[in-house]
Amino acid sequence: MNARVQIHGEEVIGYPGQNLTDSELFVLVKTAEGFATPLIAKELHLDDVAMRLVERNILSKLGAKNKTHMITRGFTLGVLVPQVLCLLLSVIAVLEVDSDFNRPRSQRRSRTLSEHSRTVRTSLASAGGPPSRHIATA
Repeated sequence: MNARVQIHGEEVIGYPGQNLTDSELFVLVKTAEGFATPLIAKELHLDDVAMRLVERNILSKLGAKNKTHMITRGFTLGVLVPQVLCLLLSVIAVLEVDSDFNRPRSQRRSRTLSEHSRTVRTSLASAGGPPSRHIATA
């Protein structure tokens, strides 16, 4: 079964994705936070063989070659996001919305009709010679 909920660690948030199960996402988050494998296995009540199987599944699903690459792939694929980044983006979004509402709007100067000019050709028949050009302003 795929993970359905976010897993919040101290420094990293794990988002469901890449067909990771809840336990695999938990292991990925804890590994990214620097916890030792035996400690993670103890918290999940897994023996060494089961823990290696979970790690191997994570490596396979993320297309990683080792644990370091597994964590990097987790961030690259958007499964892992640093909490600091989430907090920073939230603050920026709030400040941006707040400043948009409080910022005085300056009126944009629009062109008036008198500022437009164009070239008008007279017909050859009316002048009898080469066409002359007149610049008319509206």
